[in-house]
Amino acid sequence: MVFFKALVVLGWITFSVFLVFSIGCGLYVLSEWVEEYPRLTRRLIGYMVWGVDVILLLMAIEGLSTWRLLVSACANHIYALNLDSFPLVNLGGIRFLGSCSLAVGNHFLWFFYFIQNLTFAFGQVCSFMFFCIWLVPLALFVSLVPAETSLPSARDSDRKNRQNMFKSLFSKLKQTDGEQQSLHVD
Repeated sequence: MVFFKALVVLGWITFSVFLVFSIGCGLYVLSEWVEEYPRLTRRLIGYMVWGVDVILLLMAIEGLSTWRLLVSACANHIYALNLDSFPLVNLGGIRFLGSCSLAVGNHFLWFFYFIQNLTFAFGQVCSFMFFCIWLVPLALFVSLVPAETSLPSARDSDRKNRQNMFKSLFSKLKQTDGEQQSLHVD
């Protein structure tokens, strides 16, 4: 039975590693699409904000905390303020920093609500948190391009196109991996 338990643990570890890589690949593909179609992405995120408002209204009918639902709706519309300069964002700007702090605060607001009200099933809590709390901030995070990469000095470099945060992270990781491989070849 010890071998079987070790096999189960190894299976969960392998599953977790593949899950993390799958999510990373999915985010990379999404960032490619966002870079290719920024106007469509901006429109879709705007529709997401209104769609989440409809879901929040339906959750009010279900009996969830009204003031928390109003806070979440206000937070989503504050996230939508980032669409004014979409896909560029000033990482030190008040809109971006405020959106980040609201995302964390909104998460904990609902986390503590569901901890106090244990009548909800785990699947219900996960679905609510994903669609009503995380969907819009994650969509914005995947699609935003730091304004520093679109400055004229950045355009003069060997990279001519703007890259969003995930794509630039993956390209930097790839460059680091390439440098390590070239060190081993010498």
